[in-house]
Amino acid sequence: MNFLEEKHLVHGNVCAKNVLLIREDDRRAGNPPFIKLSDPGISITVLPKEILIERIPWVPPECIEDPANLSLASDKWSFGTTLWEICSGGEKPLSLLDNSKKTLFYEDHHQLPAPKWTELANLITSCMDYEPTFRPTFRAVIRDLHSLFTPDYELIVDSDILPNRTAGSAWSARGFESQEPAQFEERHLIFLQQLGKGNFGSVEMCRYDPLQDNTGEVVAVKKLQHSTAEHIRDFEREIEILKSLQHENIVKYKGVCYSAGRRNLRLVMEYLPYGSLRDYLTKNKERIDHKKLVHYTSQICKGMEYLSSKRYIHRDLATRNILVESELRVKIGDFGLTKVLPQDKEYYMVKEPGESPIFWYAPESLTESKFSVASDVWSFGVVLYELFTHIDKNSSPPAVFMSMMGNDKQGQLIVYHLIELLKSGSRLPQPLGCPTEIHEIMEECWENDPGLRPSFKELALRIDLFRDSKEF
Repeated sequence: MNFLEEKHLVHGNVCAKNVLLIREDDRRAGNPPFIKLSDPGISITVLPKEILIERIPWVPPECIEDPANLSLASDKWSFGTTLWEICSGGEKPLSLLDNSKKTLFYEDHHQLPAPKWTELANLITSCMDYEPTFRPTFRAVIRDLHSLFTPDYELIVDSDILPNRTAGSAWSARGFESQEPAQFEERHLIFLQQLGKGNFGSVEMCRYDPLQDNTGEVVAVKKLQHSTAEHIRDFEREIEILKSLQHENIVKYKGVCYSAGRRNLRLVMEYLPYGSLRDYLTKNKERIDHKKLVHYTSQICKGMEYLSSKRYIHRDLATRNILVESELRVKIGDFGLTKVLPQDKEYYMVKEPGESPIFWYAPESLTESKFSVASDVWSFGVVLYELFTHIDKNSSPPAVFMSMMGNDKQGQLIVYHLIELLKSGSRLPQPLGCPTEIHEIMEECWENDPGLRPSFKELALRIDLFRDSKEF
């Protein structure tokens, strides 16, 4: 189902009878059960209404009302019903009700009887939310199932074939999260497509497929463009940082892959299907309202609050480095410039040369190469600005600042004039339609004195308070 969702394909008839068992559980050989989803048959969009009502509760409420409402969200409702079937030993829900009572079941917004396993009941309820937009993505469902699942084998869904599995191994999904991930083997990494490329590295989408049956986990794999000793050292530092981070709004470390020694080191991370927040907002401008923007703002802020609590400075916070797991969850990624604060200091002096995202930098970072949690707060203000301009190219931080200083400036002159602009009190303008409260937060993040900028903890509280009190 996650695969279909990533391809934007609707199945339309998810139910236990359409799930086929290919392989039974064989614990001696270390092989979990393996199932496949079969063909949906005739689309519900052409079936008579009485047949649709007979299929309640597999057919979601919005499709009973109008079959043309069939969507990716519809599959989540049907999946919830199917999960209930599986938990009930194949029992058919509502089988004793006639069509009129089934219709009333939906009209009164009833739910199926909850399984005794509370967390599983909550998952079923979230999939069977009467508001389609509130139903979780299948990637989120996979994550929630992982947190519940504790038998001796893994779940065979998208992100669950684990590296270096040997016969008879007994790794629970929860156990895998808490252990040091094993090294990924290069021969099992199947290249699917390139996700991004920069000056120093590239990121590829791969499938890790040790069983060689296309059931392996889809992962994001980062590798270096240039294998100099300095680049390798920086890359190893980035890996160690990501490995130490565990937060729902920070991209998840999976492991590493070596081939021909350190020179071909690769970082294996979770794959987030919707790419960067910058690209996602550009493609979905019409669907992303202020409520969702504030939701993303809150998640980014909480990820940064966690990062700062671990004494890490990101140094490259921008929407291009925020990744989208689903319409309801974003995660901070790319820790290539991240530094850890010394125990005796609240800032870090960066001396190495290299290209810098200067239009996201605080004044002290531009003038003294000084980076701190407060300089990340400044960058967070710029991220807020990006979000509430909906990534409009003409309103981007570089475009606006270059317009202020004159587009003829080049090289080091740009940095010099940017410093002068910020010293004079010039700031990015309030985005068109941006709530006043959000713009006030931006301006506080852009205080010239780092000590006057709010902490991420304070920002997270204020943003959530604004979100919960505002009628969007």
